[in-house]
Formats: sequence, structure tokens, C-alpha cells
Amino acid sequence: MTMTEPVVTTTISEEQPAEAGRLRAAMGRVLLRQETTLILVVVLIAVVATIRNPDFLTWTNITEILRSSVIYFVMGCGAALLVIGGGLDFSVGAIFTIGALTTCLLLVRDVPWPIATVVGLAVGAAIGVLNHLVITYWHVPPIIATLGTFFILLGVNNQISEGVDVLPLPDAFTVLGQGTSLGLPNIVWYALIIGVFFWFLLERTRFGINVRALGGNRQAAIGNGLRVVRLDLALYVIAGLTAALAGIVYAARVGAGQVQAGGSSTTLVVITAVLIGGVSLFGGLGTITGVAVGAILLSTIDNALIVAQIPPLYNNIVIGAILIGAVGIDHLRRRRLYRAR
Repeated sequence: MTMTEPVVTTTISEEQPAEAGRLRAAMGRVLLRQETTLILVVVLIAVVATIRNPDFLTWTNITEILRSSVIYFVMGCGAALLVIGGGLDFSVGAIFTIGALTTCLLLVRDVPWPIATVVGLAVGAAIGVLNHLVITYWHVPPIIATLGTFFILLGVNNQISEGVDVLPLPDAFTVLGQGTSLGLPNIVWYALIIGVFFWFLLERTRFGINVRALGGNRQAAIGNGLRVVRLDLALYVIAGLTAALAGIVYAARVGAGQVQAGGSSTTLVVITAVLIGGVSLFGGLGTITGVAVGAILLSTIDNALIVAQIPPLYNNIVIGAILIGAVGIDHLRRRRLYRAR
């Protein structure tokens, strides 16, 4: 017994520092994640808003924040994938509108809602193909090509709707956006399903690995034999699909195809949610969970200013400051990663 006791003591004393080191490393990884910073900002805003108005933390108000963030998150999933892959799409706000208007115009002509929805999604995908063709084969920079598409679609939206909202919509369609299940709005459940799908696509599939490789170093991706043209096409189609889907969900929620919905403001908010969520504008980096927290943060800011009765002017100031901070943090993260390598 006297010979074995010192051996046991030595083993424990060696394991304890190693375990503590692993815990510190794990804590460090969590604290360095963009999502952690954003969650802390959301908590800070919630505390300040609750002090000014205790109604902020009611379940009804929290549900409203989640409901408001759904549209930006659904659009953000496709936009984030595209930006991670090194692309950019400024036409998503107009695709949002044309996807909704197309579906609603078919619905008021008694087309069953599943068919009308598929046609609306197909329009979004077709515009994604158009963006890809212009960028790839005409060699127009993405920002110029998608801005051009955006303005063309604004005109098309006014033409097909004659400048007025499309309504009334059938109850079988509006219940999809206005109903609730298990205490949560249906559209929040849709967002959860879509979020899990895109998380799996980006984090657990070969497609997601190739997207990160393409955005991280395009020339290296080409050199390694990746089919970059096919990848680019898939990314622009997905961005168009999610934008049209968000427009259709929004139409079901409000019960009308609104010609003034979407547009440049929606485009800017979606891109802001993506960048604030930690997706690098330079490609290669980003997560779907970050986009989710970014969308919730923007909705929380909107809601908190209203509940706390603060003039909406401060909304833009706060969002602008957070956006600049997010891009600055992205730069620091990249520099840290490169040093680690």
C-alpha cells in the first residue's frame, strides 16, 4: 500500500492541470464566437428595455420579436450561404416581392395554394439563374449585376400588380402564416425547420465544405478541381429561392401580396443580419446560428425602441454602429486565424 499511494497522487495531480487547460480552451472558443457577443448584446438590450417598460419580457412580446425575425432569417440563410461562397446578391428584396406577388396573383385566380407557392418559388429560382448567367458569362461584378436585377424587378412588380396590393387571399393559404402550433406562430416553426436544414447543409455536407473552400480562396478551389460554376449557380438559385419563400410566408402572414413590401430596405436589413451574425463579407467564414442571432438582434432593437417609446431615429444609429463593429470584429478574427496558422 505504501508503494502505490504516491503513484495515484501523481496521476491525479497531472490530470487536473490538463483538464483545467481543456476547460479554459473550450471557454475561450465559446467566448470568441460571434454568437456569444450578439447574445450578450441582446440580453443587455432586454435588460434596459425591461427597466423602461416591464411589458418587454412578456411572452406575447417575445413571440412578436421571434415572429418579426423570421422573414430576415429565412432570407438570411440563402444570402449567408452565397456570401460565404464569395458571392453577393442585392436583388433579394425585389425577389421577395415578386415571389409573393406571383403567388398571390395565382391565388386570387383560384389556383390551389400548393401550385401557386411552387410557381412563386420557381420565379425566385429563375431570377437566381439569371443573376448567375449575367455574372459568370457577361463578367459583370455581382454587386452591379444584382443591383441591375433589383431595379428591373421593381418595375416588373409594379407592372404585374398595377401598383396595388393583391387580395383577398384564401383562408387555406393565410392560415399557414397566421396560425399557431404548440404556443408558437407557425412561421416560427417554419424558420426552425429551415434553419436546421441550412445548418446541416453548411456544416455536415460536402457541399458546405466546398462552399467554404470557394469563398475562402477561389483560385485554390479552382486548382483543386472544384466545379465552381456549378457551385455559383447553386448558391444564386438558393438565394433566390429563400427570398421568394420569405415573401410568400410574409404574404400568408399579412393576408395580401403587398407591392410596397420588400425593396431596398429589406435587402439592407437582410445583409446587415448576415454580416452582424458573423458571416465574412470576404467569404469563407460564417454560421447559420450566427445569422439567426443576428436576425433576432435586429428585431429586438426594433421592438425595444417601440416598447421603450424611444424615437425610431435611434434605430438606424444603433444598427449602423453594430454593423461597423461586426465588420471590425470580423477583421480581427481573420487576423487571429491567420496568425494561428
